[in-house]
Amino acid sequence: MPKRLLLAIVSFFIVCTSIAQFDTSFVKKNIRQCADSMMYGFKTKNWNLFARYSYPAIVGSMGGVKGFTDYIGSMFDGIPDSSWKRYEPGKILQVVKAGRDFQTVIELHSVLVWQGYRVTSTSYLFGESWDGGLFWTFFDSQGDAEATRQINGNLSPLLKFPKPVEKHEKL
Repeated sequence: MPKRLLLAIVSFFIVCTSIAQFDTSFVKKNIRQCADSMMYGFKTKNWNLFARYSYPAIVGSMGGVKGFTDYIGSMFDGIPDSSWKRYEPGKILQVVKAGRDFQTVIELHSVLVWQGYRVTSTSYLFGESWDGGLFWTFFDSQGDAEATRQINGNLSPLLKFPKPVEKHEKL
């Protein structure tokens, strides 16, 4: 009898004091889906879709969705669609819980063949979810945690931003 009582007390204590862990497979699936949607918007020049998955502070700093889409469109309209050989998310490197939000670092792989060059790059996107990991928005960290912190003052100190890797080849 004392063993059962002790086991019940210990079990109750563990249940009451344990911190629930989040389901990383669920969160990573949503990161991947949102990143895929953002990349699809970029590849198809659907700038409204691209803006939907872009970090709101950046969109807002460019005059809202209209200003953002006009700017992005003007930057990339001169590059033919056929020049982008690859533009897709890679590995999810980190997922952390920061207060009530989730934050992530995910790879972005791209290959651009244009004006006699092939530019192959891996850069790193910062992503954040404010709704428990369902919906994610992203921006390119440029491998600079300090600049990323200026854009997002609530950046988790646990996140690491590798430097982008870019290779230029003359064709």
